[in-house]
Amino acid sequence: MHRVWAIVENTFKESLRQRILNLLIIFSILLIVVSIFLEPFALGESPKILRDFGLVVSSIFGILVVIIIGSSLIHKDIEKRTIYTVITKPVKRGEIIVGKFLGLFFLIAVLELGMTAIHQVVIFVYEGSFDPYLLIAFPFSLLEVMVLLGILLLFSSFSSTTMTSIMGIIFFIIGHGSPDLKLFADQTKVVALKYLAYIFYYILPNLENFNLRIDLVYKLPIHTDQLLFSLCYGLIYTILLLYISTLIFERREFK
Repeated sequence: MHRVWAIVENTFKESLRQRILNLLIIFSILLIVVSIFLEPFALGESPKILRDFGLVVSSIFGILVVIIIGSSLIHKDIEKRTIYTVITKPVKRGEIIVGKFLGLFFLIAVLELGMTAIHQVVIFVYEGSFDPYLLIAFPFSLLEVMVLLGILLLFSSFSSTTMTSIMGIIFFIIGHGSPDLKLFADQTKVVALKYLAYIFYYILPNLENFNLRIDLVYKLPIHTDQLLFSLCYGLIYTILLLYISTLIFERREFK
């Protein structure tokens, strides 16, 4: 276990050097600017706009960090040739995958926590009270990050940084379009297309499972079984991705 945590710590520190704190500053400025300039045009909807904008931007920033840093997690070590030093030590390749995953995940968790805190402070400044209901978005935003990071590690274990980044963007788009794929499968009359659409729907990640933005902004009830399903879905999907990544990485030869 100490070998994994050594990789986690190293990955966390390396990722932190990429000026991740600048995103928190940009996020704060965006929230304040939007709050000031949109309020006169909001027609009484400024609280909803402030909440919705904050959740959207924090989600986008988190995803950008995952794709930018996550796509090069393995390939960067190959370019620097540090991977050759690591694999000659008594470290399993699965431990490298898990360590890289947790290191970047913890960094993004800190970033998301910081943006959540800033969002709450801005709401307090403009409304005189916090909105704890919005905090439900935090763990589910991390679940989305987990799944996407797992996908990036999967492709990073055998492909280039560019290809991994492209696949990360593609899977992000597909993941949020999953309900449309299900709708297409339900409505199409072509049997072959129907079954094909259902297969892709159940195999590809459904990132909309973690999107609670509308429910939280408009104070709609969120059922416990919905939250539990999303939690289990995210954890199981991520574990499967890490397992497949490990299998591929173990068979990869480094010359």
